[in-house]
This record gives sequence, structure tokens and C-alpha cells, in this order.
Amino acid sequence: MRWAIDLSCHWWVLRAARQNGDGVADVNLQRTMRIPAEQAAQTLGELLQAIAEQTGPWRGFALHVSLGDLRLPDVGYVAVPIRLIVRKNPQTPRAYGLTFNSMNLPAAFPGFSGEMGVDPAGLGECQLYLRGKYELPMHVFGKLIDSALTPRVAERSLDNFIEEIAAACEASVNKREADYARYRFYAHKLQ
Repeated sequence: MRWAIDLSCHWWVLRAARQNGDGVADVNLQRTMRIPAEQAAQTLGELLQAIAEQTGPWRGFALHVSLGDLRLPDVGYVAVPIRLIVRKNPQTPRAYGLTFNSMNLPAAFPGFSGEMGVDPAGLGECQLYLRGKYELPMHVFGKLIDSALTPRVAERSLDNFIEEIAAACEASVNKREADYARYRFYAHKLQ
């Protein structure tokens, strides 16, 4: 009986790997931000450039997943530092082309190629989006690992990435607005 269970588990793993096709998965994530689209787009470009150049608080930026996502006790996280290449997309206003992979051992981790941008939404709101494809490493072996041992971990790391970028954009824009309001208040008081 044990042999049959092992065989059925291996068959499921192989079937799941074949369903992944060529090892490329589509990504289409969105987050609502409560800031105007134009300010969000400008801030997004600055943040992505800082990550790409590894400057300021973005030095050593890494994609991360919790240990719980790896089916381990959820007492910490795993972080993979990335090498990001960012370029302004001339066809799409408020959008940036992105390519990134692991800074260390890029052949062992998924890589991503796509676009991150901002679409206007309601009054004072916008949608941050991340669209593109991520490619699993190590061909068949990578597909097996992704489907059997770490299902959707790469997707979860991208979900964490867009959450972190959205929070940073909102914080930066809100800080600028507060600084401007404080400046205007004190400038008016001094006159």
C-alpha cells in the first residue's frame, strides 16, 4: 500500500509540472493606493530607480516570503536579494518596464520580466499594477520543486513586492504633502 501512495504522489507532481507548460507563469497583480495617480507614478519611478541603484533605504532590497509559505513553522522569513533593471515605458504613461532576478545564484530562483505602473482610479486614488511573466529556474526540476515543495512561493514573493512598493509610494507622497503643508503654514505665519 505504501508503494501505491508514493507512486500516486509522484504522478501528481509530474502532472502538475506538465500543467506549468514551459515554466513561464503570467502575473497580473493590483493594489489600490489612496494617492493621486500622477504623484504616485513619479514616486514609483523614484522608488524603482533607488532599488535598481541599491541606494538609501533600498540598499539590499530583497523579495521575501514567510516560512509559513514554505510549509514550515511561521517564525520568520526567507529573503532573496534581487538585481532590478528598470526603464521608463515610452508607450505607456505612468509605467516602467521591470526585469529582475536573484542577485546571488540567478539560475536557482525565478526571474521576472514585465511592467509596473499606475492607472488612475477614483478621486485621489489609483491602481498600482504589476504585469508580466516569471520564469521558473532549472527547467523540469524547477517545475517539480515549484509544484510539489513550494507551490506559489514565487507568486507570493511578487505579492509581497507589490504590497511593499504600494506602501512605500503612499508613505512618500503623504510625507511630501505633509512637508508642503507644514512649509505653507509656517511661511504664512512668518509673514
